[in-house]
Amino acid sequence: MVKMDFLDYINEAERQPPRPERRLLRDRISLLNEFDDTDLLDRFLMNKHNSAEISCLLQTKLSCDSVRGTTVPPSLQVLITLRFLACGTFHHETVDLCGVSESTVCKIVHKVFKAICELIKDYIKFPDAVDQTTYKVQFCEYGNFPGVIGCIGGCHISIMYPSTEDSKLCGNRKNWFSINVQSVCTPTVQIFQNSVLCAQFEAGQHSGILLGDSVRPEQQCYSQAHIHTRGLVERMFGIWKNCFYCLRSALHFEPRTCCIVIVAMAVLYDYLRQHGCPDSLTEYCNDPHVPMAEVVNNKTIHTYRDTSALK
Repeated sequence: MVKMDFLDYINEAERQPPRPERRLLRDRISLLNEFDDTDLLDRFLMNKHNSAEISCLLQTKLSCDSVRGTTVPPSLQVLITLRFLACGTFHHETVDLCGVSESTVCKIVHKVFKAICELIKDYIKFPDAVDQTTYKVQFCEYGNFPGVIGCIGGCHISIMYPSTEDSKLCGNRKNWFSINVQSVCTPTVQIFQNSVLCAQFEAGQHSGILLGDSVRPEQQCYSQAHIHTRGLVERMFGIWKNCFYCLRSALHFEPRTCCIVIVAMAVLYDYLRQHGCPDSLTEYCNDPHVPMAEVVNNKTIHTYRDTSALK
């Protein structure tokens, strides 16, 4: 009896440990059918139609990655990225929901962001002469400020302490690290690209003005029209941050990658504005009233962004 116990002990020691259970990827169709449009908006920022359309737009730019012999289709890669934007993390929640590892999620997110940035010319572009005429009328009707074709503004997107040599370039005057984002918006709170606008205006290519943040307290009527009109761009930043939760916390990427992520979110924001955005985004964008404040100094205009973000 003792001899048999000893042999059993030897056999047990030589026995191979059990292999871990293989992770199975959820099928794209079953993942969509698992949630209705309301649940998809809560988890992925888009309904079934919009998420499928984004997947089609990126189909040729995304290859089917293989994870342990199982392919990750482009449609699932898009959902994984949208989940990161919705919750601000690409760790356990995305892993549990989509059935992939954390390293795979991180790799996919980077690739999809770069693919979305390639759509920038389709969704972020300055208006032509015909649209500029329309925007002048809309801005004048909205804030009684003539000649405006766009409102320009900026905001800081928080990032983690960068480990690169140019980390000092990302420090702001408030002693934390951020990416300074500048944009121009329309009366419908859409984002314009602002990389070459200065040279275009100096060359006389546009017949209108961009409304900045300089007010004149001594001229009450001018200041009221200025604040009310330019409040659109401050409200746009608040809506943008409210839509993508990851913008409300520090981005955990190196500065160059953060810029790619920010541009991708701007593209998706304009896509949502043009193709049926979520209910919460529509609610804030369609509100014609911008909170007004007394004209005391230039700092009062920044209250609009905080007000919109807290709604």
